[in-house]
Amino acid sequence: MSFPPSPPPAVGPAQPPSQFGPQVGQYPVHPGSGYPPYSGTGTGYPAYPGAGFQPGALAPADVGARLGARLIDLVFWFVGYGVLAVPLAMWIDRSGPAASGVPRTVLICWLVASLALYFPFSIGKFGMTLGKRICGIRIVRRVAGEPVGFWRAVGRESFWLVAIVIPVLSLLDPLWCYWDKPFRQCLHDKVADTMAVER
Repeated sequence: MSFPPSPPPAVGPAQPPSQFGPQVGQYPVHPGSGYPPYSGTGTGYPAYPGAGFQPGALAPADVGARLGARLIDLVFWFVGYGVLAVPLAMWIDRSGPAASGVPRTVLICWLVASLALYFPFSIGKFGMTLGKRICGIRIVRRVAGEPVGFWRAVGRESFWLVAIVIPVLSLLDPLWCYWDKPFRQCLHDKVADTMAVER
């Protein structure tokens, strides 16, 4: 019994095999599809400088999650600060007024260092603190969604520290994100040009 011969292969440019199916740009773009042709960059879409927030790209974090993250962060920071602050306070009590200058100085330095290490360093290096990680929040630059960096995070947290001692500003700063559109920024985010997004 004989079988009919197999049809000859189609003539055309050879395409490398892929375990993931056809590669981008392997097939022509259908006219009127609305998609740009493949540019060879891996996405087919050119970068748009200064595009900022794009719907669906960076979803602003929920306001309740932001509040919860800040409260959790304050608890974590206070516990870490107290690990060294309590022994220093006991040292000040034992030293008396005449000899308490050095322990007081160390206590103030530890206050500044603990704030800098927990808030600006964590946000600048990892984009989040422990509280923000728990609540699924990440801090990024508003324009391009890039990491914040240490000094921008310092400015962001410094404004927040100043705001909490000014009556009106302490109220406006956290509430601003309720009506800010579309980025949901607090005032300290606007100062640093950052935004909180879902992780």
